Amino acid sequence: MAHSTNGTPRPDPGPGAHLPATRRPVEDGVELLHADRTPPFAHDLVRSLDEASQAVGALDRLDPSSDVTVSALTALVCTGTTAADALQAAADVTRKSPGLEPHSLSLARVPGPVVGLWEYQLTMTVSSRDPQTGEDVAPVHHGERLR
Repeated sequence: MAHSTNGTPRPDPGPGAHLPATRRPVEDGVELLHADRTPPFAHDLVRSLDEASQAVGALDRLDPSSDVTVSALTALVCTGTTAADALQAAADVTRKSPGLEPHSLSLARVPGPVVGLWEYQLTMTVSSRDPQTGEDVAPVHHGERLR
């Protein structure tokens, strides 16, 4: 997760400097990056993160009791003909990928591909642990322990 403060902007490292790594072979415990195999959504993600970072950087001073964070969480969109179908699709994804940590869910009824037909989209924001450190890359919800 990238954290932006209202301090001095960092120098621009170039357009391809922070493209996400795709799952590739591992050599000596480090994932190999292949710039020529960048997934199609990577440029959209980088553009969105850049715009969000610029917006946060342009903010005037914030009240000391607030902060703004730019995060690279992944949004999975699960679609179904009913709300139950969309929720079941999200449950199936989390069941099949126990390494994904869900952070938020948003359910919406949206127009379908045919006029007059509606469908449900459940947007699930997720992250996964860093493969090298094992640390969560985003805030994870923890309840207080009972005393």
